[in-house]
Amino acid sequence: MKAKRQKQYKKCMQIYQNTFGFREPYQVIVDGNFCQAALDSRTNLKEQLPKTLLGQAKPMYTLCGLAEIRAKGEEFLGTVIALKRYEKRRCPHKTPLTSAECLAEIIGEDNPHNYCVATQDIKLRSKFRKIAGVPLLYLNRSVMILEPPSGKTLETVAKLEKAKTLPSAAEIAFLKQANPTVKTKEPPKPRKKKPKAPNPLSCKKKKEVPTSKKETDTASKDTSTSVEINENGKRKLDDTENTNSVDNEPATLAPTAEEDLPKKKPRKRKKKNKGENPTLESEVSASVTND
Repeated sequence: MKAKRQKQYKKCMQIYQNTFGFREPYQVIVDGNFCQAALDSRTNLKEQLPKTLLGQAKPMYTLCGLAEIRAKGEEFLGTVIALKRYEKRRCPHKTPLTSAECLAEIIGEDNPHNYCVATQDIKLRSKFRKIAGVPLLYLNRSVMILEPPSGKTLETVAKLEKAKTLPSAAEIAFLKQANPTVKTKEPPKPRKKKPKAPNPLSCKKKKEVPTSKKETDTASKDTSTSVEINENGKRKLDDTENTNSVDNEPATLAPTAEEDLPKKKPRKRKKKNKGENPTLESEVSASVTND
């Protein structure tokens, strides 16, 4: 057996031991089909069962299962001989039933005697999965497989583990007698989770839509003027606004005569010649007068 599978089987058997009270040697009720499959694959059940369950095991058979195999004929004579080597589990049926019906009555609703069931019947195994605390075994070719705990067994395990944390009925009664004024606290109700706002850093900023000039002009006109609607459905401005609009208009003056006259052009200054020197002209004029 692989180490990984061995760990899984060990956890499964610990669940059955701690919660449902399974003890060694484990009582395993063997079905006729299971025994026939073991003979075909040449597996020794007395050696393989302790390895699979990781403890001492005691295979058992019922009279109803033995009678069912005998009724099949001489071909299954080897399975009849192999079953008789195991321990017999007495069943109260005077007239033999099928092995599935017999095992269903022995297991009942809660498996009070802590039996393990080894069968190849798929329907019977699916039926026992609905009952809590029933270990199931079957053969896959020559490999014996222990099924993991069913959903029903795991639910009962969770309930029992939760009940261990709570006070018992005797403890509650004692507390009421000791302190009659003290009230037991009820467990708090779970709060509903409200939707949270998104992270502002992870969100993109909204783009501002630029408003056009036409929209601004129309908005300013709507706010500045108050509109009234006549009976005919036409717009009508207030009288006060009409007078204010006339007064606020800029006064237009008549054109004057000065504006009609053509404008005078500015005079241009004469440029001096660059060759002329005023100091020389003054000296020449002074010398002429002295002579």
